[in-house]
Amino acid sequence: MIKKLISNFIKKFLSKYFNKFLERRNSIIIFRNGSAIGDHVYMSSIIREIFIREKKKIYLFTNYYEFYLNNPRVRKIFKINKKNFFWFFLRNLKGKSILEFDSLFSKKNKDKHFLFFHKKNIHLAQAMSEHFNLNINYENLKNEFFFSQNEIESFKYKIPLPEKFSLIQSTTKKTFTKNKEWKINGMQTIVNSFENINWIQIGKSGEPILKNCKTIFDLELREIAYVIYRCNFLVTYEGLFNHIASCFNKKNFLIHTGFLPVEAFFYQNNILVERNSNMNCYPCFKLNCKSHIKDCEENLKEEFVINKIRSNIY
Repeated sequence: MIKKLISNFIKKFLSKYFNKFLERRNSIIIFRNGSAIGDHVYMSSIIREIFIREKKKIYLFTNYYEFYLNNPRVRKIFKINKKNFFWFFLRNLKGKSILEFDSLFSKKNKDKHFLFFHKKNIHLAQAMSEHFNLNINYENLKNEFFFSQNEIESFKYKIPLPEKFSLIQSTTKKTFTKNKEWKINGMQTIVNSFENINWIQIGKSGEPILKNCKTIFDLELREIAYVIYRCNFLVTYEGLFNHIASCFNKKNFLIHTGFLPVEAFFYQNNILVERNSNMNCYPCFKLNCKSHIKDCEENLKEEFVINKIRSNIY
């Protein structure tokens, strides 16, 4: 009850004042809190647009603080989480200059992805920010990541890598939905079909291990970025690795299973591997679609995937 009263007081008496205060100083606050790391990565493309087009001073609150270290677009970074004092105030202070990077439909339906309720065929970053009412060009979004020179030198010793290598994942995150995955055997076939490539499997402990691959698991976020920065190309699903690859314009063979429309996570560095026009439920949007995984496996044949990679590998 007390929390609700405080919340109403902030919204009614303080929100307008703080938003006007920031507007007069050509400043904005952007905040994002959540467990999906990829969301924080593609937020960088929106920050880039706001910095370049609006010339705003940007103050960022995020629970993935480390991703934005050294980012020249951000005036100051603050680390928050849902138990943080600032989180409660920011949610109630939202306005023209205090902006939450999140879809207005993120909690509308537990059975479908929030993108279903937006205008179709837009990038996830647009769905998270189109309510900002700022001059943002969504036509060619590009994520950003900035190393320090000391970091690069440190990672060279901490994470020894071959001069040339490519990255692949065996599986994808399933806590949100299982409909982003193709099949583990298919990823193994890719490795087997290109024996002359130094393959490194990237991911987490407990994920199925691909044969004929070196494995690098359980890296910190900035370490993941370094390994992607160093690789020749990637074979990934839609998710974190795809979003980080955009930062460095790395060629990424993106296995697209049709859960979302391709525009949702597409970057200029992507080479799409898909046959979704043959699927009945494309784009699916359903978090639990019984037929989607089976249809995807039957539709996206290994031979098609291998030929697509082979024709674009060099």
